[in-house]
Amino acid sequence: MTQGREIAVFAIALVVLAFGPLICPLIQLDITILSEVLVTTLAVLSVNLLLGYTGLPAFGNAAYFGLGAYGAALSVTYLHVNFEFAVLVGAAAAVAGGLLLGPFLLRRRGIYFGLLSIAFGQVFYFIAYRYTDVTGGEDGMNFPRPSLGPGFAHISIKEVQFYYIALIVFAVAMVAFRAVVRSPFGRTLVAIRQNEVRVRYLGLDTDRFIFVALLISALMAGVSGALFGLLINFAYPLILDWHQSGNFVLMMILGGAGTIWGSLVGALIYVIGKDIISTITPLWQIFLGAVFVACVLGFPRGIVGSIGALVRRRAVSEDVSANEAFDANAPIEVGRGV
Repeated sequence: MTQGREIAVFAIALVVLAFGPLICPLIQLDITILSEVLVTTLAVLSVNLLLGYTGLPAFGNAAYFGLGAYGAALSVTYLHVNFEFAVLVGAAAAVAGGLLLGPFLLRRRGIYFGLLSIAFGQVFYFIAYRYTDVTGGEDGMNFPRPSLGPGFAHISIKEVQFYYIALIVFAVAMVAFRAVVRSPFGRTLVAIRQNEVRVRYLGLDTDRFIFVALLISALMAGVSGALFGLLINFAYPLILDWHQSGNFVLMMILGGAGTIWGSLVGALIYVIGKDIISTITPLWQIFLGAVFVACVLGFPRGIVGSIGALVRRRAVSEDVSANEAFDANAPIEVGRGV
C-alpha cells in the first residue's frame, strides 16, 4: 500500500470512529465497549511490535498492562492525581517494569523468552494478589475517575468524553507505531526476526535494538493498562495474569501479525464478539474460540495480512498480464538473428 493510500485509509478510519457515539446506539452497542476496543488496541500493538515484527514470543505483556492499571489506580487512590497524571504514572510504572525485566529477558531467545516473560508476569500477579493492604488483593481496588486538567479546573470525564480521549491517544499511538516500524530501527527489528545472526555479522548490537523495542512495547502496554483501569474504575490481579497475555496474542494473530491495522481488527472482533456472545450464552468462550479457529483457517496470515497478500498477488498478476499483452502487440523486428 502506498503512503497516499495509507493516509487515506487512516483518515477514513478516524472519521468513522469520530462518529462512534452516534453509531453505537444504532447498533445497540454501549460506547464503553468501543472505548475498550481503542484501549485494547494499544496493548495488542505492544505485542505486535515484539512478536509480529521482532519475532520474540511476547507471552507476558499483561505484566506491563497490569502495572499501568495499578499505577493509575494507586496514584488516584493515594496521591489524588488528575486524569492525565494518572496515565503518566501508569506508563512510567510499565516502563520501570520493562527496565527491570529487560536485562533478564535479553539473555534468552525463542520459547525461553516467552516462558521467562510469563514467569515474571506471574510474579507481579502474585504480588498484587497477596499485597492486600495496598492493592486490595483478590477483590481488587475500586477508585473514582479523576477530573481532567489542573486541580482547579475539575473537568469531569463522562463516557463520551473518555471515548474521545481514547480516540486521540489511539490516533497518536497508530502514527507513532507506523513511524517506528517503517523507520530504519523497525527495518532492523524485521531483519532480527528473519536472521539475527546475519544482523550481528553486520556489526549491529541486536540486544540493544531488542531492549529498546521492549521498552516501547512496555510503554504502549502501560498506557493501555492505565486507560483501561480508568475506563472501568477498577484494577484487579487477573489483568496481570498470563491468560490476559494470551488474549493479546490471539487478537494480534487474528488481525494479522506484522501489520499496522491488524491490531485494531483483532481487538474489534474480540472485544465486541465477547460482549455480544456473552449476552447470549454463558458459554461464550467456546463460541468465541470457534470464531478464532474459523478466522485462522480462513485467513492464515490474519485478516489484514491475508487481505493484503491477496491484493498484492492480484496487483502482480495484473502487471504480468499487462506486460504479456504489451509484448504480444509489440512489432516484430526483421533482420534480427536469433
